[in-house]
Amino acid sequence: MIKIGNKALNYAQSKSLCFVVLIKNTEIDCDCGNIHNHVKTVKIKALFETEIIDKELYDIYKYTDIKVFILKDLKIAEDINIYQKVKIPFMKPTFGVKGITA
Repeated sequence: MIKIGNKALNYAQSKSLCFVVLIKNTEIDCDCGNIHNHVKTVKIKALFETEIIDKELYDIYKYTDIKVFILKDLKIAEDINIYQKVKIPFMKPTFGVKGITA
């Protein structure tokens, strides 16, 4: 089940956006111990549906006319909760997601 918080829902509805949940790979290199790791983190973006290039890579869900695209490589651990993080003045709002692991 998907739940979108009121602030995130109002923002997406007012701008006709959808949410895209994807994986961000971060490479960590440390010369001190010859350590090379790749860290996967779950990221969420609010985009126009036309900005999503490969729709076949995503599972598509709907919550009150807002589409949520979730990358098929991600694991849904529990109920999905999308929320708006604390807004910093003069910046676009940022969003978070719970219930999905990489």
